[in-house]
Amino acid sequence: MTPHALITGSSRGIGLSIAHLLARNSHRITLLSRSPSALTSALSSLPPVASSSLPHRYIAGDVSSPRFWSEEFGEKFMEGKDEGDKIDVLVNCAGITREGLFARASEEEVREVLDTNLTGLMVGTRWLLGNKCFRGRKARGEGGGEDRQMPVIINVASLLGIKGGRGAVAYATSKAGVLGFTRALATELGPLGIRVNAVVPGYIETDMTEGLSSSSSLLAQIPLKRFGTPEEVAHAALFLIQNQYAHNCVLNLDGGLSAV
Repeated sequence: MTPHALITGSSRGIGLSIAHLLARNSHRITLLSRSPSALTSALSSLPPVASSSLPHRYIAGDVSSPRFWSEEFGEKFMEGKDEGDKIDVLVNCAGITREGLFARASEEEVREVLDTNLTGLMVGTRWLLGNKCFRGRKARGEGGGEDRQMPVIINVASLLGIKGGRGAVAYATSKAGVLGFTRALATELGPLGIRVNAVVPGYIETDMTEGLSSSSSLLAQIPLKRFGTPEEVAHAALFLIQNQYAHNCVLNLDGGLSAV
């Protein structure tokens, strides 16, 4: 059966690059983001599913909304749900940032970042687990075929969750929480046959870092002297998906910035 990947924050940037790479590696994709128009464009850019009667699709919605997962997402995801809709790969990539000194940030700005980057991620993952949306692992020798890969959750964190950063207190806090969530959830889900890992990107060429890649002072701090690409982050995610012993694995992808 064609493996199925649900990717949040996947209408552009890192999330869309992961979707493209998984689609090229024989996964069926469900994109999830806020903008229907951006999702329509993203969906049309994916290579077709080679060996599945079920096509790629998208679900539009705000992961930070308290009712999104239980009502909007639940209704759309469960509609016509069959074994093919079970999730093999969950990539939690939705994220926003708000620049500015913490003391000057409004309560609404702080809550928006935390609700999108951390609370929404946790609530969504909990909903999917509670509603048994993950496909069970095929036991060795069952049906006489090859072992099926264990379901896996990939959380996209950030180097700022480890090092911190001026003007990004709420963002850094949320991403540090993503790493804590990854480690704690890994201890609970490993015995149940679900792996949990995290990718920790440094500075990546996306809309979120637009204009920063020309900063000579910032580039000077990065040992490789450049920003990474969304495609390079996607390859790191693919490694964590394919390697069946990768569990509670936190993979830095920052050009060496975490070493200085």
